[in-house]
Amino acid sequence: ASAVILTAPERKGANMRKNSPKLSVQLLVALAMIVALCFVLEKFSIFVIPRLLKLSPAFIGYTLMGSVAGPILSGLVSAVYDMLSFFFLSQGQPFIIWFTLIEALQGILYGYFFYGKELRFERKKDWLWVTLATVAVMGVGTFTLTPLALHLQYGVPFVALYATRAWSVFEIPLRVFVTMLIVPQLQRIPELRKLMGLSNKQKR
Repeated sequence: ASAVILTAPERKGANMRKNSPKLSVQLLVALAMIVALCFVLEKFSIFVIPRLLKLSPAFIGYTLMGSVAGPILSGLVSAVYDMLSFFFLSQGQPFIIWFTLIEALQGILYGYFFYGKELRFERKKDWLWVTLATVAVMGVGTFTLTPLALHLQYGVPFVALYATRAWSVFEIPLRVFVTMLIVPQLQRIPELRKLMGLSNKQKR
């Protein structure tokens, strides 16, 4: 039989599908609970600057979503959640499709970095991995695409946008610490380990 040679995009697509879980009732129930958790966490969001800068603990929910859903499904659910949150939590804010697409892309990143990835609090390489994931997610969303969307939508100068986001760099270590505090503990639960694409036997 002749060997099948895949191009780089095809290999990435194959890896993405390989790292995506199969739909099941258990997974759908877990995602519904995580979406509900995201709604609760969004209630604690604070607009530091109206329409421009928001501080939210919702990243915890997105991390869990990526951990159980993988990149593709996490991206889809993130987009759906963003639209639902607009209708229920928008508080008069206009709907901007670019933000939904940004949320979908960030959901893909969460799934890529956290699905099937076992984390241990005491392992330095896991701290580095979570730091890389956090920098990637915030780099794409907080520091690149969101300022671009706000500039295109409201005409806010980039200088002003990045001046308000400069402090967000200090949010990175906070997110890393909270993620490493929560996720490894949840991965000890056998039912969650299975949903997260991990073997029942914990690695040492």
